[in-house]
Amino acid sequence: MYGSYQQLLRYQETGRVIRIAKYARCSSDEQKKNGYTIGDQLDLIDAFCGEYELVSVGEYVDEGISATLEISKRKDLARMIEDAKAGKFDIVVFKCIDRFFRNVGEYYEAQKQLRAAGVTWISIEESDLDPDDPDAAFKINIYLTMAEYEAKKTSKRIRFNNKMRIKNKQVVTGSHCFLFPWKVEGEKRNRYLVKDKENEEMTYDVLDFFEKHQSKQATLGYLNIKYGKQWTMTSLRNLLTDTLLYGEYKGIPDYVEPYITKERFDRIQDILKRNARASSTPNRTFLFSGLIKCPCCGRNLSGNYSRSGGGKYSSYVYRCNAARQQKICPYTISISERKIEAQLLDNLGQYIANEVLRVESITDAQPKNKNEEKARKIKAEMDRLNMMFRKGRIDEAEYDDEYYALDKKLKAIDIDEKPPERDLDALKGLLKTDYRGLYNQLTKENQKAFWRNIIKEFSLDEDRKIIPDSIIFF
Repeated sequence: MYGSYQQLLRYQETGRVIRIAKYARCSSDEQKKNGYTIGDQLDLIDAFCGEYELVSVGEYVDEGISATLEISKRKDLARMIEDAKAGKFDIVVFKCIDRFFRNVGEYYEAQKQLRAAGVTWISIEESDLDPDDPDAAFKINIYLTMAEYEAKKTSKRIRFNNKMRIKNKQVVTGSHCFLFPWKVEGEKRNRYLVKDKENEEMTYDVLDFFEKHQSKQATLGYLNIKYGKQWTMTSLRNLLTDTLLYGEYKGIPDYVEPYITKERFDRIQDILKRNARASSTPNRTFLFSGLIKCPCCGRNLSGNYSRSGGGKYSSYVYRCNAARQQKICPYTISISERKIEAQLLDNLGQYIANEVLRVESITDAQPKNKNEEKARKIKAEMDRLNMMFRKGRIDEAEYDDEYYALDKKLKAIDIDEKPPERDLDALKGLLKTDYRGLYNQLTKENQKAFWRNIIKEFSLDEDRKIIPDSIIFF
């Protein structure tokens, strides 16, 4: 009656109905193409149950789950083992052993628990595998080892293919991985990322607001109130730190049409990194928090607020906490915010003029590179090749040959590295305005934003004077 399945023959003498649990698993589209869909597996198990007069008491399905994962990460497998311990069935039935496990260590952990519960298993397509037969243990090890090896090889191939597809600016993950402000378009095997036009204007607005006010909290409130959103601080930070903003994804430049330049993205990251923890007390704005570097230890000077004269007078000063509190820096000077502000306003024109002269002299001194045009043409050819592959006009093998040949030519070209050109228009334009008169009309919050939009950092000497060469402009 039970043919070559020894597990079933052992139950023949008892005369009782054999209760089985159906287990099916499929992890990828590729396996589905090979006839491993969940439906195909369950149909096969149902036919097996009908042929051998078995009663199914449970169905356990792990869809989209790898058989290499540990038991705890395979939800229905873990549930099935718990039901086995509860005595709900006698045998687990599955299509073939690689549907059950592709990890030798995890298999033996599961088998230990099933055996303790008095439960065995059957692989329909491998009737010679009997977990209760010591002579079959060698075969089971071979089958599992081969399945684990195949899984690793497949995983390696998939990673390589995905890497190549990403290089060709295709989307290889689910569209849920790209949230605001992106959208996935295209057919299944040729999907690509584009701007979400419905959210494009809001994205620019949020970026402009954050750069102007340089406050995550203020930006979050502005976004949620103006656009009726319910964003969290994490959501906002994820947007502001996303390299897709300037078009790069996993090291691939121009993966998508950018919202901003790389230079502007770096500037936003600078703002995010600045130490603005000058005071936890509300309504106290420190103009230069995060901008002044200690000339001795390089740490940011900390803003401190105090009152005197019975609360009649207030004072904003900056000092190095590494000197005052930790005693590890010799810079013990306190500097008045008003004096720093006065120095900057009195000398800003000269500071900017010196910076413009310095940058322009460096730019003029740099030699022209004869190979730049050659490299530009090769990159243009690589872009054309990427487009042809994306549209299916050439196959993968042809693409690989041509791409690597072009890549080899590009790497062989000796292009001298040179710093990116500085855009000095904003600084030059500031010199043509009555910036001091405009500054005096600003609120203190906007005065703070004024300085943070111009200056990245600076230091002061022991006489509380700004060191001109220490000023780094944006």
